[in-house]
Amino acid sequence: MRLPWFITVLATFFVAVLSGLGVGSAGLFVLYLTGICGLAQTEAQGLNLVFFLLSAGASLLFHARRRRIPGSLVLFLLLFAIPGALAGTRLLQTLDAATVRRLFGGMLILTGGSALWRELRAARRARQGKEGHGLNL
Repeated sequence: MRLPWFITVLATFFVAVLSGLGVGSAGLFVLYLTGICGLAQTEAQGLNLVFFLLSAGASLLFHARRRRIPGSLVLFLLLFAIPGALAGTRLLQTLDAATVRRLFGGMLILTGGSALWRELRAARRARQGKEGHGLNL
């Protein structure tokens, strides 16, 4: 399906704003590219990587200027991020598109479910804390 160019520009801008806020926007962008634009899963993931480099690069410059990035942590993360990305790329080359799509969907369900579970637990703890203090009139 061919969409008007401004729809894709707006969707990309919206996902970039979420990315700048620290929201895990990769899933949203890949879903948009596969579900609405009709791209293959592997093409959408490749475009998502380019998108991520650009949006994360902008965020990195912003936070680095304000000295909010601990250099020692960045070096530590690089020790694992680079080999992990290479291993993931190699693994992707051995899998068929249907398996990649299922794995990606499973990852979205697990991460979304985990975030929802944490939020529900935090809300329950907050309610219990309020109920235990003060007068209940």
